[in-house]
Amino acid sequence: MPCITPRVQTIIRLFLLCLAEVVGWASAPSIVHASNEEGMLVGSEAALSGGAVSAVIDDGSSLWFNPAGLANVLRNQVDTSISATQLRLSQSPALLETSSGKQSDGSYQELAGIPTAVTGARPLSPGLVFGFGVFVPRHLAYTDRVRLEEKNDQDLFQLQLVQQANAQEYYAGVGMGLALSPHLRVGLSLFGIYTQFSLVSQFFGGRFNDQDAAIAGFSSLSFFQSVGLALGAGMQWNPNDEIGVGLSFRSPSLQVGVLRRLNTIEVGARSSSSTIVFEPLDEYEVNSQLAIIQPAHLRVGLSYRFPKGWISADASFTHPLSAPQLGIERDWLWNLRIGGRYAIEPELALGGGVFTDRSPLPAIRGYGETRVDFVGASAGIEIRTFHRLAEGEPTKSLVFCQVLAVSYAIGLGKVGGLRITNDLNHTEWEVYVREAPTRIHEFAFYTGSALEF
Repeated sequence: MPCITPRVQTIIRLFLLCLAEVVGWASAPSIVHASNEEGMLVGSEAALSGGAVSAVIDDGSSLWFNPAGLANVLRNQVDTSISATQLRLSQSPALLETSSGKQSDGSYQELAGIPTAVTGARPLSPGLVFGFGVFVPRHLAYTDRVRLEEKNDQDLFQLQLVQQANAQEYYAGVGMGLALSPHLRVGLSLFGIYTQFSLVSQFFGGRFNDQDAAIAGFSSLSFFQSVGLALGAGMQWNPNDEIGVGLSFRSPSLQVGVLRRLNTIEVGARSSSSTIVFEPLDEYEVNSQLAIIQPAHLRVGLSYRFPKGWISADASFTHPLSAPQLGIERDWLWNLRIGGRYAIEPELALGGGVFTDRSPLPAIRGYGETRVDFVGASAGIEIRTFHRLAEGEPTKSLVFCQVLAVSYAIGLGKVGGLRITNDLNHTEWEVYVREAPTRIHEFAFYTGSALEF
């Protein structure tokens, strides 16, 4: 059986512990909650206008933006789907760096089809409307590979890291909108929240020469699921026929149940001492842990209507949230959106808008974590087709709606990279988290269809 000497085991374990700390941190589920708030334009109206809709929204997606908007619905509506095909291109120069200055860039390409919303609304009586919907405001899926090699006259140092992440967050909700007067509407909503996150991290390094070879590595698989609840309330007020004001509030998200599983393997070996290190770990947890995992969300909107359309501006705010036991650390956050809509004909309307999507993170804490602020624009078209029904039918006509929209956003900021102290004249390796610049391009194509009856 190979002999593991205390000196050699300490050297390899130093590297492994550093890897576990800086790479394994990212396997905490908090990375889901650290992502940006406005990653997807949820709903057809938002895709058309860059999300500036809280003062004007009048369909099933009111449930998400401002439940008071449900009271504007006059006919039964079913938004059968609003889906996004998103392409994300990321570039991170000098993601890995050695103490001698050798650098390696990181990048990834992500292409995903995402059903962002399915909604419906049904008037129960004049001025009272029930709504329901499922929303996917955030989605993450990427594989990042980076490799670094450095050598001198005697030694060769090689390092390779692969990280694959997949995360989704679903909000399923119901709500009611009530018209208190022709100029004032209010609404309430209740959401059930389901979050799923998985992360695979593999990090291996080695140094080789004619007399000796040493390798060390860390591999982890983390899986996380949670369920939670959130309440919402909203108001829309029109002091006159042109001006509209929207105000909505969503409570902090309360996590009520969680499942976690973490599998890790640490390996290391050195030929000169016949050393082998192998340490597996398997942790599993299911409990009804109560915790606040998202801050309260406030949205304020102002709109101006004209004969064939409207323009609107929205601002949203969230407060800081600190939960060290969950790895959550958030700062104050604000975002802005400005958009509009113009009806060329009753059957055809155009829309467009600009928006921000800023990061709530105060600092980078682990490898792969991003602190990126986005600014973007969207534009789209809505086509409505009217079909008259025969006399005696419950409704006079059916209206089919089709929405096509595109958006582009660019994000600039920092990503958690690594610095490795790999002095080729010594055997000790240490790994530290460092901030590296990153640039992300996001392209999205939205398609939506709805039926009014």
